[in-house]
Amino acid sequence: MSEILRIENISYAYPKSLRNAIDKVNFTVRKGEIIGVIGPNGSGKTTLMKSILNMVDYQGNIKFYGEEIKKIPRKELSKKLGVVAQEFTPIYDMKVSEIVEMGRTPYTNLFGDLSKEDKKYVEIAFGDLNIYHLKDRMFYSLSGGERQIVYVAKVFAQNPDLFLLDEATDHLDVGNAQHLLLKMKERVKKFGSTVIATFHDINQASAFSNRIIVMKSGKVYATGIPEIILTKEMIKEVYNANCEIIKDPRNGTVNVFMDLEDSSDSLFCDVLKKYS
Repeated sequence: MSEILRIENISYAYPKSLRNAIDKVNFTVRKGEIIGVIGPNGSGKTTLMKSILNMVDYQGNIKFYGEEIKKIPRKELSKKLGVVAQEFTPIYDMKVSEIVEMGRTPYTNLFGDLSKEDKKYVEIAFGDLNIYHLKDRMFYSLSGGERQIVYVAKVFAQNPDLFLLDEATDHLDVGNAQHLLLKMKERVKKFGSTVIATFHDINQASAFSNRIIVMKSGKVYATGIPEIILTKEMIKEVYNANCEIIKDPRNGTVNVFMDLEDSSDSLFCDVLKKYS
């Protein structure tokens, strides 16, 4: 797989802050990878995403296809890089079809006319996410989960090479979160897309990602495949939390369970020991 993104020694401190939100962060991303970024609150996950989006004046270098991202014109960058955040709130209410069509804005002329190719990608987005039934609905009439899926459809229509998901499942129930992540994985297989996603939920990150980057106090604490990187010791060190680790016997996916029991002879602990 060819390299698509290179993060070189980037740092950033918010105004009046006494420490860097991210501090000398380095990693590379190859085309087709799904990377999950985890870490406690304040570890620098969102600042990292803002840096990749060129929303903060970071120090260091971020190279996208070998070119410094600060030098790429905004319109050209938006053709290749798409972002899904926690929620999307347009200034005024719009039809779902209009929201999804907005994903083609980087490609349209001054009048916003959609070409045949634009319409093709809009239709693909509706089909891939199974939301044809929402097409004529008004955006603010939708549930929170439906709005987030429509937001994803907008970015699907954009058809970027690199997707940035910034805690995109945080406000979703388990069904909608699963739907979003499964469709994103299908997108990677279908178009060879690349994904960087930040998570609060470690188990979502484990199930979704090929590789995980663990952040602590603005630095990359560790990186590797979920089965190797997710350990009791790492979670204790990074999150200051006690847990048990269980691997799914079907596929080896790592699941993290918080230890909320006081007694080691509890039924819960016995079950954990049986499957560990």
